[in-house]
Amino acid sequence: MPEGHTLRHYAWLIVFIASAGQMLGAAIRMAFGVLVNPLEESFGWSPGAIGLAYAYMSIATALLSPVAGWMATRYGARNTMFFGVALFFAGMMWTSQVTELWQFHLAYGLIFGTAQALFLVPAVPAIASWFRRHLGMAMGVAMVSWSLGPALMVQVTALLLEGFGWSRTMIIIGVGGTVLLGTLLVFFKNTPEQAGRKAYGWRRGDADLVTSGAAYKNNSRKYQGAIYRTNGFWNLINIHFLGCVGHAVILVGIVPMAVHRGVSFPVAAGVLTTIAVVSIASRFITPILGEKIGAKGTMFWSFFGQGALVLMLLFADSAVEFYIFAVIWAIPYGGEGTVFPVINRKYYGHVPMGPTYGWQLLGAGLGMALGGVLPGMVFDITGSYTWAIWLSAIFSLAGAASIVLLEPTRRLLIPRWEEVKARREVGEVAPGTASVPDVGLAD
Repeated sequence: MPEGHTLRHYAWLIVFIASAGQMLGAAIRMAFGVLVNPLEESFGWSPGAIGLAYAYMSIATALLSPVAGWMATRYGARNTMFFGVALFFAGMMWTSQVTELWQFHLAYGLIFGTAQALFLVPAVPAIASWFRRHLGMAMGVAMVSWSLGPALMVQVTALLLEGFGWSRTMIIIGVGGTVLLGTLLVFFKNTPEQAGRKAYGWRRGDADLVTSGAAYKNNSRKYQGAIYRTNGFWNLINIHFLGCVGHAVILVGIVPMAVHRGVSFPVAAGVLTTIAVVSIASRFITPILGEKIGAKGTMFWSFFGQGALVLMLLFADSAVEFYIFAVIWAIPYGGEGTVFPVINRKYYGHVPMGPTYGWQLLGAGLGMALGGVLPGMVFDITGSYTWAIWLSAIFSLAGAASIVLLEPTRRLLIPRWEEVKARREVGEVAPGTASVPDVGLAD
């Protein structure tokens, strides 16, 4: 670890636990591309009809992400994630028993989509609350899970489907994921204050951040109102939407696309695994670069690379060409969504991130929904995936253009979150401390 860092701090356990939840959610989302062909063979459903479940899942996650962010602030991240894990188990058990398309849409789409919002959204803001400094490194470690989970689960899911069939595979994943996350959440602490510790990167002379009580909730509402009045808040939602449309087209469509062009199913599944593995490095490095050398520029090149390099698929006709694409495209794809927590910190300081990040995941979820359904719909209409590739490129490049319009990150867009020392009694603040600066924060 670099000088001044230590793995013995409790903050890294929080990162590990949150990453486990992120890993499972990312694995199930990304592994969906492996499910298309087995479902088509088992039930006779079309790729477009199957893709609707992915769209419903993404829409449910998107619409409930702001709610999940609010719940994490109001009831605590751990309680919110426990509820999400319970719904995950229910959704996977129901999915294992489906026999009709509408059942699959409800079980995998609505129930699992809701569960995703509840155990994915609170995780990143919780990590942010544990890091006074060095948030980029924490996000880098956490975001690795978004690739590591799929890297493991895509191949595992494919093997389980081959060996145990559709129903038993869903049961195995549902039970295993529930036991793992439920056990880890027992050790989760929402804030350093709750654990009786200082945030990672705290220095002597830093004032404590209020993380609970009446003053905290009142200040959170006022500052959130100020965030809503910034252009950056709305533009970041749009940017997340555009980027997620761009890569969801590929994540859902790459396996059936390769199979359509003559690649065998196990080899095609390996293309998706390769994307997940290669993107691990850029998921770790990109948020660190965003914190150190500039969040806007780092985001721009990730979006631009994701959009421009996807056009390689127009000429891919063999397994080798698909694997070359996977290695090259995975680099910008891995960094596309990892800088959002960092740019939030640069724009808004140490304000509780739950509602803001939840709204950004609303844009991301809607983008994943649209991008997930596009490959199947395009194939059903045209008999090929060519237009889906072009649409992926257009959406990603539009996101890059939108990043150029973001405000500079040299200064906060709202007044600084008041750093006051809270008394141990819940809901009380030391006498004489201010609540929220008046500038721009009228009720």
